[in-house]
Amino acid sequence: MRIFPVLSWMLIPGCWALTGPGTVRGPAGGSVIVNCSYGEGYESYSKYWYRESWGYIAESSGTEAEVKRGRVSLRDNHRRRSFTVTVENLASADAGTYLCGIHRIWFLSDPVDNVQVIVTPGISLRCSER
Repeated sequence: MRIFPVLSWMLIPGCWALTGPGTVRGPAGGSVIVNCSYGEGYESYSKYWYRESWGYIAESSGTEAEVKRGRVSLRDNHRRRSFTVTVENLASADAGTYLCGIHRIWFLSDPVDNVQVIVTPGISLRCSER
């Protein structure tokens, strides 16, 4: 029966618990804003922004207080059930795959979603010569 795989997917903890934008783009020197939405019941869990090669970049404590770490800030909004990650002063090295995630109890896997960050060339302004 085909219904069993669908039902089992829905019953696995963390499925559809977190949704990111998929891909975000920003110019070199500019910024990107990433909004990750989560399901009811995750409001008081800590949220994070992670990159495999760098580790945890920003992590909240489960409150709505903004966390700022270098060029990255993370702010959780419990009422809207979403958190926002802002990366400022983008550099080409910032391009890559990240995870927005929610820390859960140690024996359960964290709900995560992949976010691809694309850094486009910055706009250069030149004065015309006369």
